[in-house]
Amino acid sequence: MDLFRDERLRMRYTQKGLGELIGKGQQYISEIENGHLIPRFRDADALATLLGVPVERIFHYYVRTSPLPGFKDLMYLYSIGYDIRPYEVTSF
Repeated sequence: MDLFRDERLRMRYTQKGLGELIGKGQQYISEIENGHLIPRFRDADALATLLGVPVERIFHYYVRTSPLPGFKDLMYLYSIGYDIRPYEVTSF
């Protein structure tokens, strides 16, 4: 989980601080970083959103068949409450 740890450090979150933002503790983040725990998708998505990256970038087991989600996929995720901001295109 080096990519996850690297992104957490880049954003200057402590394990405890990041865990608390999603309603978990320091131990939860530590277990993810050490490869002892695979977070549920909802938690992984929340962590990715806080770190400002797509979920599949830091959690390789959530891989899409396409490098970018299609419009239909994004609308489905949005309709069930997922934050799709990391996938929005802001400039070309």
